[in-house]
Amino acid sequence: MTHPFCASIIEHLETISGRVLVCLDPIGDDRLWKDFSPNLTSPGNLILHLNGNLSQYILKTLGEKNFSRERAKEFSAKPGTDRKTLGKTFRATVDECIAVIRSLDEAQLARTYRVQGFVHTGYGILVHAVEHLSHHTGQFAWFTKYLFAADIDFYRGRDLDVD
Repeated sequence: MTHPFCASIIEHLETISGRVLVCLDPIGDDRLWKDFSPNLTSPGNLILHLNGNLSQYILKTLGEKNFSRERAKEFSAKPGTDRKTLGKTFRATVDECIAVIRSLDEAQLARTYRVQGFVHTGYGILVHAVEHLSHHTGQFAWFTKYLFAADIDFYRGRDLDVD
């Protein structure tokens, strides 16, 4: 049975990663790798960064998977991958992370790990991963609305004025 904390983390990962894919959808392949300003990385590079962070924190650290991260390249590489393929790669990373999270037990969650120069418990790593993904999803949503005039209503069809 999945640990209750892990079940909650999985629920958030599913929701947030789905929002990333909603934001990715209206961006044309011709603009996917374009840096829109010196301090605003391209949508494609943001996906590479999210994949790198999830892979380092969850897959490598908690899942003990072989992974070597080159963080600087997440922001500078322009592989030219099309939007559909990039979205599938991101989804596959999230799915692999969810499989690792489902397998965690109390001892693994309570244990301390060193990752990216920091020391976290397994709980802390999962909080970091969800927080990091959520932070960048908010950025992604903002620039998708602003730069691409996209209607990305995450709650379309839901009445949010109910208790």
